[in-house]
Amino acid sequence: MTLVVPNSAEVLILGYILNKNAPTELNIKLYANDIIPSEADTVSTYVEVSGGGYVEKQLTAASWSISAGNPSTSEHPQVPWVFSGVAGLVYGYYVVRRTGGELLWAERFTNGPYNIAQNGDEIRVTPRLNLE
Repeated sequence: MTLVVPNSAEVLILGYILNKNAPTELNIKLYANDIIPSEADTVSTYVEVSGGGYVEKQLTAASWSISAGNPSTSEHPQVPWVFSGVAGLVYGYYVVRRTGGELLWAERFTNGPYNIAQNGDEIRVTPRLNLE
């Protein structure tokens, strides 16, 4: 599936590029509702996974690698979730600002959804953001 940046996040991202907004760290979350991300989405569009020992994860700014090119790419090291029990179906992930909670982007898993049914089930995400 394609990564989707909602309209409201485009304004935030432009503000970061132009140094009008104070940057903040990001959190990555998994979502459990069967939706396809769209530009009209807000954070309330997504139902965060619960159960099975799930917790959202932090994305550390210093961990991102950025490479210029066509497209220019950025990548964060892989983020793993190892579950301790049942969490149900997981359809994708979304990224929010840690302090404000605003939605920045979302992506549905291409090969998902993944059914988290038992202790030891895993999901691993390598967050990427590319600009042409």
